[in-house]
Amino acid sequence: SARSGRVKTRILGFSANAVDQQDPITKASLSREENQGSNTQVSPQFPAGWLVIVDGPGRGASFTVSDGFSQIGRGDDQAIRIDFGDNSISRQNHAAIAYDREQKTFFLGHGGKANLVRINDQPVMTTEQLNSDDTIRIGETTLRFIAFCGEHFSWDEETGSDYAAAL
Repeated sequence: SARSGRVKTRILGFSANAVDQQDPITKASLSREENQGSNTQVSPQFPAGWLVIVDGPGRGASFTVSDGFSQIGRGDDQAIRIDFGDNSISRQNHAAIAYDREQKTFFLGHGGKANLVRINDQPVMTTEQLNSDDTIRIGETTLRFIAFCGEHFSWDEETGSDYAAAL
């Protein structure tokens, strides 16, 4: 009768019999060993900039912004996945960042969702230019944008055609 008032706790996801579970470190090293000697080449991912969560759920997390178009949302299929418990961020295409190599400029666009996207506390109603140190607020999450590429640096200038071929 003393045990009848106790709550039973069951930890999920730690089954010793799970077939597909594998240590991620071991899995990564096995993948490298399997790929050694193969003719498969992995294209390098050239960073154009970064986003860092400075306030809200996930504070301190960072994301690489690549050349071209990067969708932002909570879903697994998003280039920039912000899934730290802020349910006011849509799963797909809440916002997007684009880097145009020809203009050497970043842009921020709203994905047409109900919750507004803000850049430096101003609502994004159309595509807006995004500058280094700008803040982006999506729901309860505030991010700071840091540009790497721009008028003072471009992967095109540093690596020539290797960069364009890698994309």
